[in-house]
Amino acid sequence: MKIILNILKAFLINLCLIGIIFASESCPSISPKMAEDTPSAQVEAIFDNIVCSFIDLESKSNGTLSSTLNLTKKKIVPYIDLEYSTKLALSTYWDQLDSRERKIFERDIKNSLIEDYISILANINNWKNIDVSVSDEIIINENIARVRLTLSLKDSSESASVILSLVRKNIWKIYDLEYQSISIMSIEKMGYDSKIKRQGIDRLVDNMLNKP
Repeated sequence: MKIILNILKAFLINLCLIGIIFASESCPSISPKMAEDTPSAQVEAIFDNIVCSFIDLESKSNGTLSSTLNLTKKKIVPYIDLEYSTKLALSTYWDQLDSRERKIFERDIKNSLIEDYISILANINNWKNIDVSVSDEIIINENIARVRLTLSLKDSSESASVILSLVRKNIWKIYDLEYQSISIMSIEKMGYDSKIKRQGIDRLVDNMLNKP
């Protein structure tokens, strides 16, 4: 189970995950831009693309932190709605911020997720053994969708399910991931709420600006 949980933690960066069982045999993958414009099809394409890219990286024995970071920025980050995620994490504080300050918080969330999980992604060495499946029961309410998926390893009874939350503006993007009733953005929200109550929002923004 530890391997499964570590993979799930790693996937929190992209806050993504998949659709319809696929494995290394599905490579090369379909670009999300070419996939059907539905939550399940987009999630499948996003993660098919991610897994295939990491399989390719692994086959070249190039799973360094630097190469993993570059791949994450290219294959994962573009499919996260950072603005919507940040708005959710900041809750009522969002309306107190100007556009510049909002971008500072967006950058902070992106950097925090990458810093927390990039080493986990770099250390996964069994991408070919990962299977992901999406449930047919997808909840859609206007421009918000919830997609349940299951992550498992080939030839293993271990598995874990997560729920992805997506929002559609011009395309579907992922903004949250929930595991065992705990969502990543709810954790981020508690963290920001605590910091703002201790420091004040202006001081917190200054501290984030002064980060190296």
